[in-house]
Amino acid sequence: MAKLWSLRGLSWRELAKRTCRKSWEDEIFGQSARMAFYFFFALFPVLLLLSILLGKTVGGASDWRDALLDSFKQVLPPDASALMMQTIQQISRRAVLGSGAILAAVYAAWGSLNGTWAMMTGLNKAYEVEEKRSWWRILLIMFSLTISLSVLGLIALAAIVFGNRAGKIIGQHLGAPAHFDFLWRIVQWALIVTLLFFSFSVLYRFGPNLRDRRWQWSIPGAVVAVTLWVPSTLLLRVHQEDFGSSRIYGKLNSVATLLLWLYLTGAAIFVGGEANSEIEKAAAEAGHPDVRGAGERRSGGADISEQ
Repeated sequence: MAKLWSLRGLSWRELAKRTCRKSWEDEIFGQSARMAFYFFFALFPVLLLLSILLGKTVGGASDWRDALLDSFKQVLPPDASALMMQTIQQISRRAVLGSGAILAAVYAAWGSLNGTWAMMTGLNKAYEVEEKRSWWRILLIMFSLTISLSVLGLIALAAIVFGNRAGKIIGQHLGAPAHFDFLWRIVQWALIVTLLFFSFSVLYRFGPNLRDRRWQWSIPGAVVAVTLWVPSTLLLRVHQEDFGSSRIYGKLNSVATLLLWLYLTGAAIFVGGEANSEIEKAAAEAGHPDVRGAGERRSGGADISEQ
């Protein structure tokens, strides 16, 4: 692990330079736009399904809805979070089983799977490998990644819901020091950032067409992706609060802001993949036995065509 963090002879400056150059050459920002498009269309049907399913849990839908609203308010820029809050309140009023739920499931599956496929395609380009997996294996990976990321998202949401309940119990019955709410929120979001880091690692481990990869090769890119995602989200919030773009987009400003946030999220994922790829190429040049040269199936294992 220590050798991995030495970047295989690359300085952080050289890694940044190579990553930026390859990100531009691989057109990852166009792929980020494609990913943002699909996940935008999947987001609202997913929220409708969540309202239906979570409404049948203990405590009803109100706690989960409040947790969703709270998380969107803290993560998204004000206009985008306002759009999400308004939409959640609207769909909660008609969140019932029926033909609408079936149609929502179809839209959610279509958008989510295509968004996941866009991520896999972009990561293949970042790692400089061709997609040679069989169609059934691609579908299996798409479904598995989509479900895994959804489960991690639900875990993060549950951390907010039950974290809030635990915080209230501690504050009411056990007594709480000054600034306890602020410190408790930091603990909650530290857990969420950890889940985000793990989500990115899962994408880098299973998304690209690489065989027998070790988890350690996914870690640096996940760190880069989280490091880019957090400040870009904060900067987008500051920009919208201080400047905004309502004069340009008018009533569509909240939609444009949400799309931009999804676009930046995709860009962070792909830049992290490019960073991983550059570190692996440096390791291959140094003769590391666990990786291969550019254009080959790196990180262990032969090309699938050899089997």
